[in-house]
Amino acid sequence: MKWYLSTLLIVCLHEICHLLMAYYFHFQIKKIELLPFGAYLYLEDFYFQSIWKEMCVVLAGPCSHLFIYAGIQMLSHGVYQDFLLTMNMFVLCFNLLPIYPLDGGRFLSLLLQSIMDLKKSLFLTLKISIFVYCLLFLFYLQMNTVVILCYLFYQLCCFYRFIFIYLRTYYGRIPSFSNQRPPLVHDRIIYRRGYYNYYVIDQKMRGEKEMVPELLKSIKK
Repeated sequence: MKWYLSTLLIVCLHEICHLLMAYYFHFQIKKIELLPFGAYLYLEDFYFQSIWKEMCVVLAGPCSHLFIYAGIQMLSHGVYQDFLLTMNMFVLCFNLLPIYPLDGGRFLSLLLQSIMDLKKSLFLTLKISIFVYCLLFLFYLQMNTVVILCYLFYQLCCFYRFIFIYLRTYYGRIPSFSNQRPPLVHDRIIYRRGYYNYYVIDQKMRGEKEMVPELLKSIKK
């Protein structure tokens, strides 16, 4: 029980750092879900704030392990210290895997969203997540990992459904977004976060607010 609770504490400290950064940037906190093997922070407006703020929230978790490492060095010793250092490194490396909803998967998604079409970036994140998950499943399927692997599989299924719901919600909110963004011109129906998107359609320039119906139609294409 001592080893289990110690590992769970490391995971919770990781999640608390996500929470503190989210509070700092005034994200809408929905809940923190405690699981037998960890914790998960739910934010109401994640993917609706600026990308760099969301990246900061995601990176706060992995960065927390530097402070956890220092705390372990100061407050423990012997075999127990070795165990804590190993688990601290394991939690860090596991969370950096590019599998949604792990921190690595979320950061990958945000990075892709900063350089390409929103819809395309989400589906590319899903494909990369599935590929890495399959490798993880093939090489690390054991009795003590089956619960985590099942949970990740469930989350990937949820992410697939989430993509369509999110895109409909995001495109529907475009008329309410601020216009104080750098302009970006497209010759096809795509959308880049962080920019005010203009479209040259039939030799006419249109703003993103006018193109909301077309963006909504493109979701299932």
